[in-house]
Amino acid sequence: MSIKSYLKNLLYQPRQLLSEFQQLDQQQFQTAMKYLFSTSKDHLIRLFISYDNATKQLDTVYDITPELAQAFLERINSSGFDMRNTSTLYRTEYLEYVSGPLCVPFIENLGKTEMYLLNPSLHKKNAVLQKVQECLNGSIADEYDVDLLGNLICHLPPAFLHDRMSLKAMATAFQQLKLCQQLSHEQKAEIKYKLLELYGSPNNWTAETALDVGPFIALLSKGELNVLAEKFPHIILQIAKTIGPISSAKELLSTVFESLSSANANTESSLARPDCLGTRAPSSDEIIKLAEANVFWSVQELKCMDAGTFDKSVELLGTVSGFNNSQLIALKEKAKEVWGSLPEWKSYHIVSLGRIALALTEREIEELDLQSVDTISVLSQQTEWTFTQARSILQGFLEDSGQTISTLKSFDLVGLGAILCALNSTEIMSIRSAEFSAAVVRIGLLFCSTPVLRQFKKMTESVFGTATSWNGSILQEIGTIAGGLNEDELKAFDKNLMPCFQPIAIRRIPPEIFQALSPEQIANLGPENAAMVTRSQRERLNASQLQSLQLALDGARTSTPETQNGASTTQVVQTPAPNRE
Repeated sequence: MSIKSYLKNLLYQPRQLLSEFQQLDQQQFQTAMKYLFSTSKDHLIRLFISYDNATKQLDTVYDITPELAQAFLERINSSGFDMRNTSTLYRTEYLEYVSGPLCVPFIENLGKTEMYLLNPSLHKKNAVLQKVQECLNGSIADEYDVDLLGNLICHLPPAFLHDRMSLKAMATAFQQLKLCQQLSHEQKAEIKYKLLELYGSPNNWTAETALDVGPFIALLSKGELNVLAEKFPHIILQIAKTIGPISSAKELLSTVFESLSSANANTESSLARPDCLGTRAPSSDEIIKLAEANVFWSVQELKCMDAGTFDKSVELLGTVSGFNNSQLIALKEKAKEVWGSLPEWKSYHIVSLGRIALALTEREIEELDLQSVDTISVLSQQTEWTFTQARSILQGFLEDSGQTISTLKSFDLVGLGAILCALNSTEIMSIRSAEFSAAVVRIGLLFCSTPVLRQFKKMTESVFGTATSWNGSILQEIGTIAGGLNEDELKAFDKNLMPCFQPIAIRRIPPEIFQALSPEQIANLGPENAAMVTRSQRERLNASQLQSLQLALDGARTSTPETQNGASTTQVVQTPAPNRE
């Protein structure tokens, strides 16, 4: 028997084939793989699973164990043989082999993944979903099918949900659909249709039904919500607390607020001020129940809150994401009314404000006692400061603590957090290198402007050497600071270093700089980094670069990145907990 015939026969004896592979030298292995790839590509695809980040869970092997498949891959990868054509370009062809008894393990394995994270191309996603529908014989018949689908149910086309899901399967399906993170508007419309088909009119719902429907109650109309709010106010409040930001459930939160308002319509403000006579004021009990729905209090109602209620509820009010500027100002003024003048405020007062602190003017910030880095650390967690507000906080901390930029320790830098984005170039370069090095990982999490990132990049060079000499370890540590690289520096990086950029850094690279990357560099970004490329960055890319970006999204690389050596000099500094004086 010829060697070629022997190899082809071994395709049907994978363990023996692996044993033979492990005894070949590099040249012999390359020759054998080239022959098998050219003559038996389809069967070869079925022998192993590609574990790259983008598609490791989309390709499943059914005729050998995962351990054996992994062993094949390790042998192939160690040889340097280019498997891109197999692992990427032909993966969709593998779906042809999935039928009959292979359908259950195929769906089961896919159902355990998060397709959002895998970020497959639209073509691949559609092909996979089409195969899933074929395997289900075109319908979801019962709870067994729902359990089998797992996370895949989040990606089923709206028409399939409408026409192909039985009522028998719906109750179980709703529980699974509640876990989906990115349902489309069209999918939600079909879910509402199925809700009403299964449970009937909300007029006839029981408390148990409302609880079963859970967050999908937000899909109902205003009139339907009013019916439920009147019948089961406490249940609706309970569900509203799990909905999240106001933008995702405005109608539900509004209904909750109106329902509670009706129940407490006679509760007037206890303040003797003329402008509060006849005005209903929030109670601490209502504030606790309403959570994000507190956003519907009017400015006047917030002004008429009594001191005890404010003092008891300020921390919760400070977490409401939907308050507008007028409401925040009203709450800030209430704080001054209750706690006294700004210089009298203690650290725990400032810390408890949360988003309410955003209403402080630059002059008001100057009046605060900001000597504690713990206080600054909490203020820096707010992401909506204006530049002038951030500068006031920075100056207040430096003056009250008796420090300058050059005397700041690493824990001060960590505590300042996003406030560091207000530093100018001179201030950044005056940070001591040792302290910057110790805090660089945390600084690399900040979303500063490009000019500031460029200055941080220069500071990073004073610690780690010129940018063109940075290795993978440094790129991992500095995070968004890599967004300050210039065109020549970015082009100079070896393609094998591209996966070492932090995903958050990719978005910070200006489009006019990002376009300087070569197609080969882009192809080696890796799926997670490629998924972070913005629309404005894409618009600057040419056809070749866009093709490479798709390769990166699919998990292909033009070569296997080597592990970059280089000891880290960074210490992770823990931000101290707020100090309640």
